[in-house]
Amino acid sequence: MIALLKGRVISKNRNEIILDVSGVGYQIFISKKVSELIESRLNEESPEFQIHTFLDVKENSLTLYGFTDVKEKEMFRLLVSVNGIGPKMAHTILSNVSFEEIVSLITGSSFMPNVKIPGIGSKKLELISMTLKDKIYRIDKDADMKESVSGAAVKSDSVRFEALSALMNLGYLRNEAEKIIREVLKTNEPSKDLTTEEIIRKALEYISK
Repeated sequence: MIALLKGRVISKNRNEIILDVSGVGYQIFISKKVSELIESRLNEESPEFQIHTFLDVKENSLTLYGFTDVKEKEMFRLLVSVNGIGPKMAHTILSNVSFEEIVSLITGSSFMPNVKIPGIGSKKLELISMTLKDKIYRIDKDADMKESVSGAAVKSDSVRFEALSALMNLGYLRNEAEKIIREVLKTNEPSKDLTTEEIIRKALEYISK
């Protein structure tokens, strides 16, 4: 689906932009880091921005979330993996604290009460820290690997995650959705890269058997 966009910002509020990409305006909910980047370049004449994106697929909506780089996008994915945290809440977190601040929070080097995020209390922050403490140290390695591998490999990983998100939004538990996608990919020709739509279609066909 949509993993990265490059264009001019034609409209912006605190945590949302409209990005003009070749005449098409994309509404993107952005992180604090993206917002600060755009603000720092306001004096440039028609600056272009490259935004890494995550497409949240629901039955009746498509929502784009934007990030400055692969590491920040991976952080978003880690947050979404925490029980009770969906894309909207993950976006709320990253639109109020920076990548570095959330890393400090998870690793315990930031004092919990000093972190203020609208709608998210200390218990939820503690859950995030407990859930991701052992995973956060892989983010640099995983992100660097994704930036160094071929575009096809990055696309494959992104497509698989978006298909997983779509199935979960349709009501399937994460482990059920992962199993279905594994079965779909097993039957696929190794030389053929499936799109997100194809994986979802094949997954629904597999379910209905």
